[in-house]
Amino acid sequence: MDIYVLNSSYEKIGIIDNYQSIIWTTRYFTPGDFEIYIPADWQLLNLLQVDNMLVRDKDITGDECRNVMLIRNIEIQSDAETGDNLIITGQCLKSIVARRVVAEQTNLSGTVESCIRALITQNIISPSDTDRAISNFILGTDGSLTAATMSMQITGDNLAEALAEICATYGYGWDVFIKGTNLVFYIYEGADRSFNQSANPHVVFSTEYDNLLNSDYKEDRSEYANVAIVAGEGEGTARKKATVGTASGLNRFEIWVDERNTSSNEGEISPSEYQELLEQAGAEKLAETGITTEFTGEVLPDINFIYGVDYFLGDVVQIENDYGISKPARITEIIDSEDENGPTVIPTFEEGGI
Repeated sequence: MDIYVLNSSYEKIGIIDNYQSIIWTTRYFTPGDFEIYIPADWQLLNLLQVDNMLVRDKDITGDECRNVMLIRNIEIQSDAETGDNLIITGQCLKSIVARRVVAEQTNLSGTVESCIRALITQNIISPSDTDRAISNFILGTDGSLTAATMSMQITGDNLAEALAEICATYGYGWDVFIKGTNLVFYIYEGADRSFNQSANPHVVFSTEYDNLLNSDYKEDRSEYANVAIVAGEGEGTARKKATVGTASGLNRFEIWVDERNTSSNEGEISPSEYQELLEQAGAEKLAETGITTEFTGEVLPDINFIYGVDYFLGDVVQIENDYGISKPARITEIIDSEDENGPTVIPTFEEGGI
């Protein structure tokens, strides 16, 4: 596999094909990262400069480059036996979004997709302070995702972290890729390939299918809550509150959510709209405190199902282990690596990401 080096104008300025190992990690909700270990020489050192970009040949289609990584760190290791080596690391283009915060109080209401697109527009594409704008950063085509709606007030949050929290709540992913001379932001939803549906072919990872080399299953209830009591503006008994969740008795696990910074702007936001903001905050907090179920496993990349052909980052697949646990789980991370032993694909499956 060849790795192309791009400059800040997205032009190919070099190629790498003599690396010793490469780890390319992509994530559904948050930015991915990479590491390349390669013998050092002056030509490579001049080529692999901070802020240059890397893209694999398999991720280039026409004028589009997907899964592009930004070089952020360069390390030279000298060893008397193995010689000098470069360790190049960095993050994917999604990390550009993390360079911005939500600088002004923003009230979001509508479909989740439209709210996310508004955040990008207001803080990267057309901010009131033009110094905050990133040139050639554009919105991709509206994905017309499922009609999930949200209401939220946000101020001061890191933009990438805010997107990750929203997307984790609703099961959406997001990405930034190069098309021509533009950076394109888009939102998408992985396909369901589990046993819970019949529209798509099933994708199953299990030892029975001989495509799961090893697996690690974790179920964590230590932070579990199913009812959120959300407290907004006001003092004492006059404080505005909302309760999200309906469990009762021993089956009720409560969590307190302090939203005193969510403001009605002295009546500018109606009582019903303010209640929706509190309920949204409660729903997001409950999404963080649910039962965490995680499968990780090393799969055989070319047995039964091929990554990038039969399944993709963000898809919901069926996972089965030797102890009778069979669950649909979303692929929230892919570690795609290659070294002297050949290629490996290690996905992370999270039931909580559905």
